[in-house]
Amino acid sequence: MHHKLREKYRAGEPVIGTFFNLGDLSAMECLGYTGLDYVIIDCEHGPFDTETMMDLIRAAEGVGLTPVVRIAGVDHREIQRAADCGAEGLIVPCLRTVDEYRRLIDLAKYAPTGNRGFIKGRGCGFGNRAWASGSLEEFMANSNEKLMVIPQCETAESLEHIEEIAALEGLDGIFVGPFDLSISMGIPARFEHPDFLAALERIYAACRAADKPVYVYTNDAAESRRRLASGIAGVACSLNSVELIKVYRQLVQDIGA
Repeated sequence: MHHKLREKYRAGEPVIGTFFNLGDLSAMECLGYTGLDYVIIDCEHGPFDTETMMDLIRAAEGVGLTPVVRIAGVDHREIQRAADCGAEGLIVPCLRTVDEYRRLIDLAKYAPTGNRGFIKGRGCGFGNRAWASGSLEEFMANSNEKLMVIPQCETAESLEHIEEIAALEGLDGIFVGPFDLSISMGIPARFEHPDFLAALERIYAACRAADKPVYVYTNDAAESRRRLASGIAGVACSLNSVELIKVYRQLVQDIGA
């Protein structure tokens, strides 16, 4: 069963992704010709409903992008729909307590790790993909492997418990939201502040100890290179809306008319 993010992490190879918060299926397909490894369909801040999210997952799959979905919180309906529609990663923001992380795992993973509601939906070809055609126990185990649960660490409260959080069974990695984490720490957007760098290192160390990957949002290529040099598993660089404006603004300046 192919999962690019898991395979590259196990091989020690970094991955590069971006946030998708603007556009349609064609825009998603265009990203597949850029060399990106994965894309985060942003259903927290983006405008996408469930059916649009599902279509964007299809479009990502069609061009070799690993489809990851960010939902708005630990909510049974949102988790179930993203998982059933075929998300291969699930990013969840704003968590603060260890119990919230445990509840996320319980809702997103099948037994015995969690208690996800059973269905053979679109994500497994309605039960017709090879990895979904065995026994029920095999299906649940494969589904748990197929869906990476990657909650965000972006609050001071979660940072204080990150060692316990990273070690939770069924948690497949941590995604660092630097803006909200720095705001929560009282040092908004001061990403080179010693306290923020210490927080990053604490998250990295906790995940290394648990053999879990860390992914970090970055603003640009230079920041991405710095973060990847620290040994993390991958970055999600910028948003497609930001890059669209940036490229066309530069184009207009280059034309100089």
